[in-house]
Amino acid sequence: MAKKGGFLLGAVIGGTAAAVAALLLAPKSGKELRDDLAAQADDLLDAASDYTDLAKEKSAELTDIAKEKAADLSQQAGELAGNIKNKVDQTAEQASNESDDILLNLKEQSADLSDRFKKSADELKEQTADLGSLAKDTTADIAEDVKDSAVQAKETVKDGVAEAKPVVEDTKDLADMAKEDVKDAAKKVVEEK
Repeated sequence: MAKKGGFLLGAVIGGTAAAVAALLLAPKSGKELRDDLAAQADDLLDAASDYTDLAKEKSAELTDIAKEKAADLSQQAGELAGNIKNKVDQTAEQASNESDDILLNLKEQSADLSDRFKKSADELKEQTADLGSLAKDTTADIAEDVKDSAVQAKETVKDGVAEAKPVVEDTKDLADMAKEDVKDAAKKVVEEK
C-alpha cells in the first residue's frame, strides 16, 4: 500500500507542478493566473483526498480479512492440539492398564513357573502385540488429524486470498483512476494556456 500511496502522492505533486508551470507560461493577467492556480489546486486536493479515503477503506478491508483468517487458523491449530493431546492421554492410560495387567499376570504365573511358562509367554506375546497395535492405531489417528488440519488451514488461506483479491483489484483500479485524473488535469491546464 505504501508504494501506491507514494505513487499517488507523486502523481498529485507532478500534476500540480505541471499545472503551475503551464499557468505561469500562459499569457494571462495576475488575477486570472492566481484564480486558475487556486482552482486547479482545489481540484487536485479534492481528488487526492477522495483517493486517500478510498485507499484507507480498502486497507481496512484487507486488514479485516487477514484478522479473520488468522483467527480461523488459530482455532484450527487449537483444535488439532486438543485432539492430539486427548489421543495421547487415552493411549497412555490404555498402555498403563495393559502394563498393570501384564505385571499381575506375571505374579500369578510365577507360583508355578515350570508348568505355566509356555502359557505365560504366549499370553505376554499377545498382550504386547495388542499394545503395539494400539500404538500404531493411535499414530495413524494423529497423522490423519494432522493431515485434515493441514487441508483445513490450506483452504482457510485460499479463502483469505480469494477474499483479498477483489480488494486488491479495486485498489489497482483506484490507482489507475487517480493516474488518469492527474493526466486529465494536467492536459486541461495545458489546453487552457
